[in-house]
Amino acid sequence: MLRIAVATLRYRWIGLVGAFLALALGTTMIGMMTLTLAATFGTPHPGPQRFKEAHTVVAPQGFEGRAMKAPAVLPAEVVTKVSAAGKATPDRSFPVRLNPGSAGTTGHPWSSAAFAGYHLTAGRAPQTADEIVVGGGDQTLIGRQAQAATSDGAGHYRVVGVTDALWFENAVFFGDAEAERLSPGVNALVTDQNAKQLSALVGGQAVVLTGDDLTRLDTDTTGGAQALANAQAMAGSTTGLAVFVAVFVVIATFAFATEQRRRELALMRLVGAAPRQVRRMVLGEALLIGLAAAIAGCILAPLCTVPLRSWMLDHNVAPSWFTIPFHPLPLLLSFVIGVTAALAGSAATLVRVSLVRPIEVLRESVVERRVMTPVRWLLGTGMLIGAVVFGIVIGRTEPYLAASARKYEAVPVLYVGAVTLLAPILLRPVTRLLIGPLRGSAKARPLLVRENILTSRRRTAATVAPIVVAVGLVATLLTMQKSGDAAVLARQQQEVHAADVVVPGGTGIDARTLEKLAAVPGVQVTPVTSMNIRIGTAKGEQIDSLSTNAVPASALGTTITPPVVSGSLTSLPDNFLVIDEHAAQSDGLSAGDHVVTLLPTGARVPTVIAAVVARGLNGDDTYLSASLTGAVMPSRVYLDSQTGAGLPLDAQRTAAVNQALAGSGAHVMSHDAYLEAQRAHAAEQTDNAAVIILGIALAYALIAVANTLIMATTGRRREFAFLGLAGTVRSQIVKVAAAESAVAVVVGTVLAALATGLAAATQHVSLNKLVTGAPTVIPWTQIGGTIALCALVALVTASAATWRATRRRAIEAAGIRE
Repeated sequence: MLRIAVATLRYRWIGLVGAFLALALGTTMIGMMTLTLAATFGTPHPGPQRFKEAHTVVAPQGFEGRAMKAPAVLPAEVVTKVSAAGKATPDRSFPVRLNPGSAGTTGHPWSSAAFAGYHLTAGRAPQTADEIVVGGGDQTLIGRQAQAATSDGAGHYRVVGVTDALWFENAVFFGDAEAERLSPGVNALVTDQNAKQLSALVGGQAVVLTGDDLTRLDTDTTGGAQALANAQAMAGSTTGLAVFVAVFVVIATFAFATEQRRRELALMRLVGAAPRQVRRMVLGEALLIGLAAAIAGCILAPLCTVPLRSWMLDHNVAPSWFTIPFHPLPLLLSFVIGVTAALAGSAATLVRVSLVRPIEVLRESVVERRVMTPVRWLLGTGMLIGAVVFGIVIGRTEPYLAASARKYEAVPVLYVGAVTLLAPILLRPVTRLLIGPLRGSAKARPLLVRENILTSRRRTAATVAPIVVAVGLVATLLTMQKSGDAAVLARQQQEVHAADVVVPGGTGIDARTLEKLAAVPGVQVTPVTSMNIRIGTAKGEQIDSLSTNAVPASALGTTITPPVVSGSLTSLPDNFLVIDEHAAQSDGLSAGDHVVTLLPTGARVPTVIAAVVARGLNGDDTYLSASLTGAVMPSRVYLDSQTGAGLPLDAQRTAAVNQALAGSGAHVMSHDAYLEAQRAHAAEQTDNAAVIILGIALAYALIAVANTLIMATTGRRREFAFLGLAGTVRSQIVKVAAAESAVAVVVGTVLAALATGLAAATQHVSLNKLVTGAPTVIPWTQIGGTIALCALVALVTASAATWRATRRRAIEAAGIRE
């Protein structure tokens, strides 16, 4: 039977080219994304980075065991001892806002540049206090003036040199004396002295590091893996969607291709072919097509990663050093998935086609009696139940997951898959409802369209399936993401009661600017400093790392009012720490517990957990006493009238605030405008993610729409011929086919709307437990654009394919044997 399968492929290749294209493109899509996902794993830059050229480094002592590491400050006594024992070069690291320059810049003394492997590419080293060297800068910067703002204020410097760029930081180098003035504390001492002797010398007041242990001092201790977190999340989500879309479409395409051959298979049964032989032949064809298409997809996949990588770099999804190398394992996985999908698509209808008596199959080729197979019933019902169960479980146990489309992705995907699989049983009621007004029409064309759709449900279901997938995925996933983003902002609006917000122009708001703001009469100033901290026990064992906001004690319960679960936000001690439910549950902490907190400055301070608040929707929702943070620059400042939180400032006070901010690079905006800017930024990120996550799947689904219509039209040549013999002209036949495709798009849109409604309702139940009056945001523009694309592709493809199928005379076409 395999020989017969090869022969049928030779003579029926035109009818099977659609299945080949669907599988080849599906394998390409899966291979492209699995290669990208594989590239985000591992350690791109192993070994020490910041001190890779150093022999020995004396660093501040952190928590041992599960040590808490931070760029702390060495005790002055240790610096004196090590410097007296031999040559030691001090290193300092401090945040700098450089204008012009990159965001997130770190300042260092020039004497420590060589330890990280920096080399001058143009210019010279700084020699005076007002000269700097820019790491990774363009040569055109040399000779230009730049403003560098630190925690003490802003100063003007002249760029005298630029170095090559290193992946782990944006650096600016000052003269040693100027760096000491800007950041007096020594963060590390680099020396060639004996490590054992140094350990005895520092006597436990510092740690001596050599070799690979120097990675403990790097900003990214994972060697670049941490910088690929966003790319990994995007690639993971896209890979999951790519597999879902490709497998669905490929299975549906191969099943439809097999269904179109019922007459041929019935004739084989009439001449004596056993069911087992028919199954072997069809599976053999699917295997041959699957192998050829999967190989073609695996060849195309590495080529498609080139534009994908460029897009990721242009939209800051991945760092500039990210590459997507060739790797055989992801391609092997894509190959297996593609071939398996081809076999599964053919097997989906194989048993029914091979076991039905020949005369019944011939009758069924005229009037379809059963559309849903047991496997389709099982999978469709199972996915629907799975979506409902997952939604209920998430709503009851972890409702915060509903605020992230990436974490909540399984629910909408299951709804879309369930509706797609159950589409045949929904076609008749939906179609009757949509074309009900045509029932009484006396015109032949509307009647013909209506009856063709109702009597050819397999063909209509095959056309509708990719439309449901395309529109459904765009509608559900974007609705989930935009509703989640809106819930996050609504939560912030309900918790923060501020009239205005001062937003820095770069790294943070320096101390001088903050002093000027505090001096404005009648204005209540609430600095907020976002930072990463680590908490541990008094014995030095790390408990957790948290993202926190350092705020004054007076701000909690007035300007900032997170929902309190336990403890209290009143009468807070000077060393308070407020954590959220997630940290409390995962770390076994509760209100009243005492922990040691390691700050970004390197200071270890004892803190008490004063309260536990509701879990945040956008990461950790924790707060720390601002009296503990030292010289770390605030990331924003809330402004209110002193008569009450949330009351707007009058014109006089607003003018005084603007005067205080003059020359600092910071600017003031209303709190509503600040939240709107955050919403716009989140929307931009969502749209960027949608381009790659949904764009690839959408493009493939649109190709599948065209592919399915071409296959369906090819199988309708005899039908068109009989219409021609009955007196229908060619243009009328084309209009009938176009009208059928338009109705299929409308039906697919209605079914996609059903999936979107179910997913949105499920998400809303979860979000309502987190935010009062959680909004549901439907991206009408993107959904409308997707529907328009589906309609355009369907109408153009159906019209062109039908025009081509009717190019021969009706009498000749009616005699064609399929």
